[in-house]
Amino acid sequence: MKRNTFSATPDKDLRLTLLALCIATACGLSAPAALAQAAPNASDNTAISTAIRRYNIQAQPLSEALLEFGQQSGLQVTASSNLIRGKQASPVNGNLSTAQALRQLLEGTGLRYEFNGGMVNLVAGNGTTLLPPVKVQGDTLEESAYGPVDGYVAKRSATGTKTDTPLIETPQSISIVSREEMDIRGIVDIGEAVSYNAGVVTGGTGESRLFGGNSIRIRGFGGNGTAGASFNEYLDGLKLLSSDYITSNLDPWLFERVEILKGPASVLFGQTQPGGIVNMVSKKPHDNMTNKIRTNTGNHDKASLAFDLGSQLSDTWQFRITGLGLDGETQQDHSDRERQLLAPSFRWSNDKTELTLLAHYQRDEINASILSILPKDAVFSNPNGRVPLSFRVGDPDFEFWDRETLSVSYLFSHHINEALTFRQNVRYTSNEQDSNWMFRWFLDADQRTLNRVTFISSEESDTLALDNQLEWTVNTGSIEHTLLVGLDYYDFSDSTVADSADFSVTPTIDIFNPVYNQTIPALNGRPFAWDEDDDLRQTGIYIQDQIKVGDLSLLVGGRYDDAETSTDDHLDLSTTDESNHEFTGRVGMIYNFANGLAPYASYAESFEPVSGRAFDGSRFEPMKGKQYEVGVKYQPVDTDHLFTLAVFDLTQENMTTADPDNTGFSIQTGEVQTRGIEFEGKLSVSNNLNLTASYTYLDDEITKSNNGDQGNQRPQIPEQTASLWANYLITRGALSGIDIGMGVRYLGETQGDFRNTFSVPSYTLVDLALRYDLGQSPLGLEGWQASFNAQNLFDKYYIASCFATHSCHLGQERSIRASLEYRW
Repeated sequence: MKRNTFSATPDKDLRLTLLALCIATACGLSAPAALAQAAPNASDNTAISTAIRRYNIQAQPLSEALLEFGQQSGLQVTASSNLIRGKQASPVNGNLSTAQALRQLLEGTGLRYEFNGGMVNLVAGNGTTLLPPVKVQGDTLEESAYGPVDGYVAKRSATGTKTDTPLIETPQSISIVSREEMDIRGIVDIGEAVSYNAGVVTGGTGESRLFGGNSIRIRGFGGNGTAGASFNEYLDGLKLLSSDYITSNLDPWLFERVEILKGPASVLFGQTQPGGIVNMVSKKPHDNMTNKIRTNTGNHDKASLAFDLGSQLSDTWQFRITGLGLDGETQQDHSDRERQLLAPSFRWSNDKTELTLLAHYQRDEINASILSILPKDAVFSNPNGRVPLSFRVGDPDFEFWDRETLSVSYLFSHHINEALTFRQNVRYTSNEQDSNWMFRWFLDADQRTLNRVTFISSEESDTLALDNQLEWTVNTGSIEHTLLVGLDYYDFSDSTVADSADFSVTPTIDIFNPVYNQTIPALNGRPFAWDEDDDLRQTGIYIQDQIKVGDLSLLVGGRYDDAETSTDDHLDLSTTDESNHEFTGRVGMIYNFANGLAPYASYAESFEPVSGRAFDGSRFEPMKGKQYEVGVKYQPVDTDHLFTLAVFDLTQENMTTADPDNTGFSIQTGEVQTRGIEFEGKLSVSNNLNLTASYTYLDDEITKSNNGDQGNQRPQIPEQTASLWANYLITRGALSGIDIGMGVRYLGETQGDFRNTFSVPSYTLVDLALRYDLGQSPLGLEGWQASFNAQNLFDKYYIASCFATHSCHLGQERSIRASLEYRW
């Protein structure tokens, strides 16, 4: 894929041909399944319950609603007239399985249903039987932590415990974004997906996050590599390791849900930053899949085609394949961007064992300035005017950023007996990156002439991730234990060559009257300034016990890690080896009252290795994080609402700071403390109205430092953030089938540098979503849906963030997206 002298370029036509063949194969495989669902065998209750159809039934007397259900499902419904007299049916809208439609229709009636051949019988009582990935406990429907969210509000997660645990029983703050929410908001990257969650800050790198990295900060930590890479991202519970220049930046079309665990997570996941992690859960085959094909268009000449197809291949085998092709420009002048994505998966299962095979391939070709930053004097109080958000720091004739990611993995679980389960998750990932880019150096006195530096890099990395888990459920008297023992292993190897040319040989550019396609000195062919291989190996052993005594849930966990790093510098022919060993712990408790209130308290630790040595030659110790958190969760009985209020005190120690006695060296006496309050509410008020509200107050302080910034606030971290999202589905009248959504995001003032010499103003952005079920339109196009989304609806001009006097990110201008989707 590489353009530089030591690389080879693959056959693009071959990749497109393979993609077309995969689409054709998937459509051919899924079509028989769709026909089978359209006419289920009347003697097969399983086929009847899982058959997916389009339903449009308004709230009305149950007797009338049952007639409409029979017409739309093709099934005969029987019930005693005394049983249904005076009862009101709930509305049913969307592509649903028979079982899902009946659940919605009968909600609140006190009735249950039974399948009998081609008939549905209604009887008095509670409960029914569902197929995976959902299950019923008593009369409460709960989704699986490993499958799709059943609706808008998730109730279970495995990210916080690595076991299938209700959120209301987990003593730590967790936020979950469902596939349904991602679809209605029309998100195009993970940063957008989590932008309405408490404690999370995204978008600090402006539009660059769409191709460089997501730049997600949680409780003040997370962070940016050189290209905006986030170092707190996980896929299916396995870490996505990256370096300063290479990241996977996977497309969110791959994911069923996105989960945010807030606070230190090293007990389960090893070396992490203390603010928390983002875990993305892949789309996988399951019993109630809906096939989708979606076309998209938008401003900046964007166009894309995406598909998500699946089918039951046999009694034990299922398959699913997702893919996407994207082409267009970015907001930067004279830019373009392409993406190709393909992700097949297969699932085999029986009563005791399940094996899911997954793979994904993603390629990005970008002609834009990846590090699009400007000096402070260019964007604040500039007498020449305001720098356009479309300004490009670099040059289209010189810059490119090509990235290729290939990953194969499997998720295996086996129920040894009713109490003992073994799980093993394995993933291999290969990343390649090749780039030429330019970034700012300094601004001349006229405040319009920008001096620039050129940079080239090429990088390859390979990652092997393995996580073994043994879960044992046992009761000792009235005490229930869920004991988890695990061993995980990561091997990350990376090879990088890079070089740069300073401003003296790089042409300048006028930021208010830019001239592009200038002659840029070539760097290929000269000796590289950076040529090294890095290798990281980490092995961790962890144990966790979830103890339940009545309504009280306790969690205790500990972990020991061994991390080895090695760097081979091919320029000075040196090798540097580092070794770190660390123990981390975790404890928490939560009490569930009958009214849905659940107060909790927890303590957790994290560690993160630090490269380098002090003046005396001693190796730096890992940075250590510790957090105290108290809060309350509230899940009102018989509702799809979840509220979380958290108060936390988070400290990171052993940060490097200047050595006051030895110039040019560092010592580990630095410390940062963040204390905050978070509130998040996620509500499904009815089948029509969904709400997400969040507020965060964060007091960030550098509590120990020799760099002259002690007592200051770190840059890019706002003291206050708030957001509100709501969408409403109209189910009656001429506008029936229209889903309207609107959101507001506020990000408070941030500091522009570590010395707090200037600040970046706060800003408020508005987002809009419109979705129309064309099956309910006068056209009667069953299965078709049109959508319109706008990010930064009013095209507000803002500076996203600054991290130094010479480094400010321009904000993202209005982004318009429209799509047409067909489901069956």
